[in-house]
Parts: sequence; structure tokens; C-alpha cells
Amino acid sequence: MKKGAAAHDSKGEKRAPNKIVTPTDAVSPEAAEIDVGPLDNYLGYYLRRLYENYRRHFMTVAAEFNFGPREVGAAFVIGLNPGLTPSQLREALAMDGAQITALLNQFERRGYVERRVSETDGRSRHVYLTDAGRALLTRLREVVGWFDRSFSGDSLTDAELEQLVGLLAKLHAGSNPGGA
Repeated sequence: MKKGAAAHDSKGEKRAPNKIVTPTDAVSPEAAEIDVGPLDNYLGYYLRRLYENYRRHFMTVAAEFNFGPREVGAAFVIGLNPGLTPSQLREALAMDGAQITALLNQFERRGYVERRVSETDGRSRHVYLTDAGRALLTRLREVVGWFDRSFSGDSLTDAELEQLVGLLAKLHAGSNPGGA
């Protein structure tokens, strides 16, 4: 939605324009002219747009790793939970089995993880970071420590960013009471 343009309510009726900068303003002048109707009232619209902006920013800032946010999350979960199973990783990251297998294959090819056969169940595998994986995690900690602040820039104060993360965590917990 163009900054200052009329927004729409859930019935498609025009309402007063938003006073905030919307994600479409950062895309291009042509895209900023497009009327998105009631979409600017929907959480999912902003979550999807913000995640895409977040992912692009991450890929620029963390280009040296050739990883996206999902891979970074996986590296942290594996590093903080040595010996977890791929199923546990899947639950922690809310990914499907095929995605976890592809991710672990990628990590293994790059020398960041190893899968070991369980001592109690020969059918089960446990995932561990290698020395290279632990070195990667150390470097990732340096980047992620300031990344959210660099993404939000001047749009949010530190207190607002902390509040946003807290509200998103609360929404996530409330929308998925039994899961990750």
C-alpha cells in the first residue's frame, strides 16, 4: 500500500490511511502504487512480507555462511542439544521430515554435523556438531547477536523490538499450545 494512501477495512471499505510505513513501501515505487485492499489488515500478510524481507537481509548480512535463518536455527538447536534425533530437530524447528533430511545432508556434506547410530537402538541416529560445526556456531553467535537490531534499524526502539519478539512468542505459544 502506498504510504498515506487509503487503507481498507475487513469489508473492503476505505478507511483512514495507516500512519506506519508498510512493507510494500520498501519494495519499489511501482509496487507501492498497488492497492492491496483489506490485506493490510491481516497479520499473515505482514508476517509473510516481513519474513521475506528478514530472509533477504539475513542472506546479505550473513552471506559468508551461505545459510538462511532456518539453517542458523538448526545449527543452534543441534549445538545446544548434542545427540538429539532428527525427529526432535524436526519438532523444534517445525519442519517436515524431508526438509530435516535435506538440511542434515547439507550440513554433513559441509562437515558441520555427524550422525551417529544410537547405542540403544540401531535404527535411530543422533546428531552432533563436528569441530567445524562448533566453530561455525561460535561465529554465528557473533552475527545473530546484533542481527535483529540491524534488521529493524530505526523502525523500532530496543524496547519496541523486545516487545514485538515477546508478543510474537506469546502469539506462537497461544496458537500452538501442544507443539513447537
